[in-house]
Amino acid sequence: MKKFMMFLMISLVLTGCSKAGNHANFTVISQSEIEKNVSIKEVEFDTDEINNLYSGFNEGELENGLYKFNTDGNTSYVLFNSQGVMYSNISFSIQDNVLKITYDSVVDEGLGMQSFFMISKKDEKDFDTIILENNGKPDHFNTVFL
Repeated sequence: MKKFMMFLMISLVLTGCSKAGNHANFTVISQSEIEKNVSIKEVEFDTDEINNLYSGFNEGELENGLYKFNTDGNTSYVLFNSQGVMYSNISFSIQDNVLKITYDSVVDEGLGMQSFFMISKKDEKDFDTIILENNGKPDHFNTVFL
């Protein structure tokens, strides 16, 4: 019994350690649940935490636009990186296994801001596609980081 308990403890420790490097600890600004199993959190963009997930990430190379960061689990991140564009009315909805992100944008010279969202789902079947709609028209991610 002692050997089994020791094996169990070591397994739990190793499992916890292996998963620790795959998730970042971002500071949460706000959070909401859009479906029973899907939550959206606006979190502070932290370059060091992003580098923990994606080695070699260079914030200076980001242009204006949207970026998606995938993880190996059921969490992904979406960055609205604004360099001379103002993003507003950002909303998330799910219909027919599709996560729809809608927003408005307008050119605003001199403006620089970042809005960073963590999207968590409990199961792969909660949604399998993300579509973007900017000012009522289809849009796309600048880059998807895997």
